[in-house]
Amino acid sequence: TKTIRDAIETNLAVHKELRRILEKEDPSFTNGRGDEGGWAPKLKNEKALELSAKACENLGFTLGKEVALGVDFASSTQWNEEKQKYVYERAGFVNSSEQQIEFAADIIKKYKLIYAEDAVHEEAFDDMAELTAKFPNTLVTGDDLTVTNKDILTKAINTKSCNAAILKVNQAGSLYDAFEFAKVANQNNIKLITSHRSGESTDSHIAHIGLATKSKMLKVGIVGGERVAKLNELIRLSEHDLIRGMAEI
Repeated sequence: TKTIRDAIETNLAVHKELRRILEKEDPSFTNGRGDEGGWAPKLKNEKALELSAKACENLGFTLGKEVALGVDFASSTQWNEEKQKYVYERAGFVNSSEQQIEFAADIIKKYKLIYAEDAVHEEAFDDMAELTAKFPNTLVTGDDLTVTNKDILTKAINTKSCNAAILKVNQAGSLYDAFEFAKVANQNNIKLITSHRSGESTDSHIAHIGLATKSKMLKVGIVGGERVAKLNELIRLSEHDLIRGMAEI
């Protein structure tokens, strides 16, 4: 895609095509959506990715070229501190730390992920470093790892634990702290992804924050009034020729 408008239209087209595929795959699917507007079918992890890839291909896109997938693994939610293992209760398997790295690496390779967030748990700096070294062309992203905290980000930089980081203003607690975090990231070639929260309002300010912090991506969802507000603001900003950097990814 060449413009923000193109990117939004492409995202929406994939979202619609995925609904069509899900309805065909599971007649009991009721078009249920999660907090952030994504479809919420009863599918195994791998099947969800498989169908997402199929939706892209059905629309004539080459996966990893015109359209790329990204995954928030949210691995801290699977991590069992007592067992020191990742427990996937619904999927019915358990990963050691080494197996989790392999699990994430296989998914990144198979689905040509442009973006892999929190592929291991939030304190596994060395494991994240291994994935970052392995996939220099994927945004190996810290969210739970760095929590919009410049001191923790500095630690992640020193251990080479990520090449990208999520920025959430209300996670930092103030605009000042969020911008200090962004400053450290930009000085150290850590790509920023400004993100919404699941409990969002229709305020569109994070579109501006994404631009001001030189974010390479904006994670805001695609449907629902509180998501569309940000997308509309991006289009308005693009009409004033203010959006450039995001297209570099």
